[in-house]
Amino acid sequence: MLRAVLVDDEEPALILLSKMIEACTGVEVVGAYTDSHELLAEMEQLQPDVLFLDIEMPEVDGLELAERLLSMGGGFEIVFVTAYRQYAVEAFRVEALDYLLKPVEPELLQLSLERVIKRRRGGAGDGVQAEADMSRIVCFGGLEIYLQGKAEPLRFPTAKTEELFAYLLMHHSRKISMWTLCEQLWPDAKPEKSKVNLHTTIYRLKKTMRDNGVRVRISSSRGYYLLECEEPCDYLAFEQEAGMLTESGDPGAAEKLIRTVKRYKGTLFAHRDYPWCEAERERQVRLFGTLSKLLARRQIASGDINQAAQVLLSMVEHLPFDAEAHELLMRTYLQLQDFTSFHAHYEQLKRQFREELGVSPPEAVKHLAAQVQR
Repeated sequence: MLRAVLVDDEEPALILLSKMIEACTGVEVVGAYTDSHELLAEMEQLQPDVLFLDIEMPEVDGLELAERLLSMGGGFEIVFVTAYRQYAVEAFRVEALDYLLKPVEPELLQLSLERVIKRRRGGAGDGVQAEADMSRIVCFGGLEIYLQGKAEPLRFPTAKTEELFAYLLMHHSRKISMWTLCEQLWPDAKPEKSKVNLHTTIYRLKKTMRDNGVRVRISSSRGYYLLECEEPCDYLAFEQEAGMLTESGDPGAAEKLIRTVKRYKGTLFAHRDYPWCEAERERQVRLFGTLSKLLARRQIASGDINQAAQVLLSMVEHLPFDAEAHELLMRTYLQLQDFTSFHAHYEQLKRQFREELGVSPPEAVKHLAAQVQR
């Protein structure tokens, strides 16, 4: 039987959730707390399988509490329960298994408990399998929705359904005019025809999400559409984390930077001919470059030269003409006294700039190479 612990600063909400959970088969509530400090003090004795945490709480919010609990040792799952949609990305950043919105629907609560049971049977140490069991949306390097426990991605009924999903996801949590969608997705169609196309495609998209249990809500009001996503998504997580990390003075930010940089696997919505996202594609790869160089500089400062070189090598695959990254990479080779890699990289750089751009490498890189040759 699953052992569940609940935390919510509002006692009526705590009582209601406790009754809902106890009505489910195969689970018992072994602790219910309005004070997170009491939970922290008693955590070792409780030995829970799953914790249901409210996010909006005084003193210590649910996200911070989750990080503290995980630092004490894992072995349990975390499900966030909150009235606020905007915490979804942050919730999955601390490796939450699920995210439920208040008022909690019994069917979704049962589904969360089933996911906990499946994860526990799979073994807490099987991280690769656990990740494969999670539903997730992949936007970098393609566009795919993976359903829980399935190896193959979801198939969209039409290419336009997929494109509409991509457009709304890129503008997540923002209202988009019906006519903007028509102009972007059916630029050559007459207004009334494009309007019919949009309504048909919206219907198909909603049905696809609903029939497959994808936690994406699409609402409409007065000619505007809004998409809200509660599934883990690499693009949304990267976007949110990047904004915090570029301004962070957190001494542990290097580890967070590594995780965020690794999210970028390639061009946003790669292999799709979506002219409307070219500017966003460029912005994302530039943001990836900024974070990669920030991470590499921090690693160099802390003496992790090999790791910095790997980060920069990965970066220049996506940004092959970033002069600063090439110079920084060549300097790491010098610090490692790896002159073979230094010269090989410089020769490759010369060929690349000559063949692709018809120019020689940047002056700073040429100056560095000349200094080494002396």
